[in-house]
Amino acid sequence: MKLHFSGIGGIGISALAQLCLARGDEISGSDLAESEIFPVLKKLKIPVALEQTAENISKNLDALIYSEAVPETNPERVRAEELNIPQFSYFEFLGKVAKNFRTIGIAGTHGKTSTTALFATASQFTKLDPTVVVGTILKEFSESNFHAGKSDWLVVEACEYRENFKFLEPEIVILTGIEHDHFDAFPTEESYFSAFENFVKNAKTVIFHAGDENAQKVLENFRGEKLAIPRQIDNSWKYLLKISGQYNYDNATLALAIAHKLDLNLEDFKKGLGEYRGAGRRQEFLGKRNGVNFFDDYAHHPSEISALLRGFREKFPAAKIGIIFEPHQHSRTRELLPEFVESLQIADEIGLFKIYPARDTNEDKKSMPDEKFRAAVSNSVPIDGEKDAEKFLEKFEPGDVVIFCGAGNISAFARKVLKN
Repeated sequence: MKLHFSGIGGIGISALAQLCLARGDEISGSDLAESEIFPVLKKLKIPVALEQTAENISKNLDALIYSEAVPETNPERVRAEELNIPQFSYFEFLGKVAKNFRTIGIAGTHGKTSTTALFATASQFTKLDPTVVVGTILKEFSESNFHAGKSDWLVVEACEYRENFKFLEPEIVILTGIEHDHFDAFPTEESYFSAFENFVKNAKTVIFHAGDENAQKVLENFRGEKLAIPRQIDNSWKYLLKISGQYNYDNATLALAIAHKLDLNLEDFKKGLGEYRGAGRRQEFLGKRNGVNFFDDYAHHPSEISALLRGFREKFPAAKIGIIFEPHQHSRTRELLPEFVESLQIADEIGLFKIYPARDTNEDKKSMPDEKFRAAVSNSVPIDGEKDAEKFLEKFEPGDVVIFCGAGNISAFARKVLKN
């Protein structure tokens, strides 16, 4: 097939493009700017236009696949409509491709990427060689977000936003944990949980943490195999893994449970877990400056922030811990305000970026302006630019830790600040 990927720089859709290339399709793509995945696309010689125009769409295309960031009014999609070329969202086409595999879908509010990455890395040390689509760049996959396996298994993150995971039909589902999120798509907790119920209903097996009441609620009417895995709270994972934090130990426990279900060699699998060096933007070490340790992390939900900061407390017990946090969505910040305030207090020093307005309405922005959030976090300081960040960093001494945290522009900002 001849396929064009509109918005190919996205972390999910770029992995799907690589999967289609690996199966023999002819691939082209476009985006408005280069992203971190572009070196991989260039190495694979996938032609990518850095503009989105009608001229990018040829008459002989079999399909156009678009990311959610590409609206119907985009010139490429308008031209495809004129030429009667079938169009599919990234998730819809991933579902079509996944029908050729036995699929493991890793779902949940938190931990999808890390659990997928842990299992994908460790499985390379066993007889299983799954194809992997993961929402981050992995060192173990040569700085890519995709691995073309030789088995009939596919491991993929199953995203709940707008019920995108409904296009997948996984044989095995992993529930990493469920908390109400994505308030723009799921206004009530009931609607959020209902999406997960619909997703798991046709799976053969669901693996989840024992004692996870929300997972149990979702699985109340599930008729397949339920595997409740006890959390390990001893020090065994601390000495095996290169990454720290109870939430990472929980993710590794679920990854190991998949290996046990598939009857893999568990000792080999554990060796693979021990080689995992961490995903991009998950406790990612950016380097040192004046002896201060700098990290980048994607955490953007209160539970994730709490787990992240506790993990760093464990790893650096004598250090001052600072966080520069960029809230993601005015609606999420509004709905979870008390939880955000509480989770951020785990840090010793707090800097607050402006709220990243993803998919927010004008009413969302009015109801939770930056000033209101910053006032709620009473011991925080505003970070509106590099000068503010530099002043904030003066608080830290050699051995201390500063984490740039969030899901919007904060990662690029961190790298810009640290270049100075």
